[in-house]
Amino acid sequence: MATKTKKQEDPSLIVRETTEELLKQLGILEGNTIECRYLPDQDLHQILIQSTQPALLIGYHGETLSSLQLILGQHLRSRLQGWVNLSLNVNDYRERRETSLTALADSAVAQVLSTGQPHSLPPLPANERRIIHMYLADHPQVVTSSEGQGRSRCVIISPK
Repeated sequence: MATKTKKQEDPSLIVRETTEELLKQLGILEGNTIECRYLPDQDLHQILIQSTQPALLIGYHGETLSSLQLILGQHLRSRLQGWVNLSLNVNDYRERRETSLTALADSAVAQVLSTGQPHSLPPLPANERRIIHMYLADHPQVVTSSEGQGRSRCVIISPK
């Protein structure tokens, strides 16, 4: 029986194997279940991890999770000879974080509408600023912008 070459291997299988290898090398594979899905309409590999120690994988405000996703993306780039769109999620953290960000945006909008003054949100990473910008993009009474540099960049919500 002929074995598959690297180019013939299923990318989804490589994503799963690479994720397992990374968690094993970090000593945190035990107690985690990994599910990998490919979403062809988004050209996205979704990696869903259920963990008994989610804080270890998520870190402060998802910083560890974002770092793991970046490292995993680098490994996959070398194994698959190109960039792979992927999303790493632990115990539905990203969905819960999006819910809290939209609640934060709603609270800030209420403040802006009551005072008529712009309101600055705390500094957020780019992916989280994007969530707020997209969430408020069609709002009839406010506009959003980003100010600052690097880790100090934040969303400003202003009345139209």
